[in-house]
Amino acid sequence: MAERACPRCRCVTFDKVCPLCKTETSSDWTGLIVVLNPDESDLAKELNISFPGRYALKVRK
Repeated sequence: MAERACPRCRCVTFDKVCPLCKTETSSDWTGLIVVLNPDESDLAKELNISFPGRYALKVRK
């Protein structure tokens, strides 16, 4: 099963619905960032990421 990404929050998951924001996910995404501590990450703040996890850099619907 291929991983999918949420077009709203960019969370990467295997589910068809995002576990964070309940939006339908897309299989068309590129780039990956892993955030361990969003409170101390400048990149997470720049990308508006507030929960630890794996995120896509670009998602198409």
